[in-house]
Amino acid sequence: MLRSTYYAALHGVGLPAFARRLRDAGVILCYHNVSPARDGPPSGDPGVHLALEKFATQMAWLARHYDVVPLRELLDRLAANRPLHGLAAITFDDGYMGVFEHAWPLLLELGLPATVFVVADAPETGAPFWWDHPAAAQRATPERREHWLRDLRGDGEDIISALSAVVAPALPRALRPADWDTIGRATRAGLALGVHSATHRTLTELDDVELEREVVASWETIRRRLGGHPEIFAYPYGRWNARARDAVRAAGYGGAVTLDYGLVRPDADPWALPRVSIPASISQLAFQAWAAGLAPRHGHG
Repeated sequence: MLRSTYYAALHGVGLPAFARRLRDAGVILCYHNVSPARDGPPSGDPGVHLALEKFATQMAWLARHYDVVPLRELLDRLAANRPLHGLAAITFDDGYMGVFEHAWPLLLELGLPATVFVVADAPETGAPFWWDHPAAAQRATPERREHWLRDLRGDGEDIISALSAVVAPALPRALRPADWDTIGRATRAGLALGVHSATHRTLTELDDVELEREVVASWETIRRRLGGHPEIFAYPYGRWNARARDAVRAAGYGGAVTLDYGLVRPDADPWALPRVSIPASISQLAFQAWAAGLAPRHGHG
């Protein structure tokens, strides 16, 4: 439920602007996909696919009120104990085609850097992510989703099999994973790449061999296809623990991001950085409040 009165009241007393000026903290925004309104998902998780027009409004505001820096720079400033005040970094999870065809051109036009965390096995097949499958959308409840992520370990094939859904959904191009050629063109134009595991399984539920594949083989795949060595990792589903964190650090990543809500403060753990995940339904006033660290503990904007 949208809390329009709550956010209007916050802005009425100037609290988001005051919080932005007061806190020595940066913000890492987390998006998943951006697509034109005409390509909105006929099924799947509606919170994942943000309308391009709404994204453009958010980015124009962000450019006016924050110093938008590459995620790598934010990490470097954190490590050097330099001020984080007024900094923002833009990230995308999963590597949807819509990010490369719609979000990235807009960011280039605005001169804003960004990082996309790619699921390394997804570009090869282009198969839709399980959460965009109609059967998953129809049957998802908090309890069932927890079962999928814990007991089925977030494994897309197992989840779809459990749903007895064998036919892939016919989704618009923007709602599918990007291919390697598309990803490569964007990275040559300046888009930074990070790693979002090999297959987007729940790391906390995997054995040591599986965990290593998700953390290590994933960046090896990206390096083999595109060159370079992605330096930052994003935990699938935002789920992490000390074991997963230690595996990411031991693999040589310079940092990692979670989906734990919060701002990046000077004492933040570089391998468990909080982010502000932006749902597709969020209002502009809510977006501004969330970016300032004023999201309610529960609910949506």
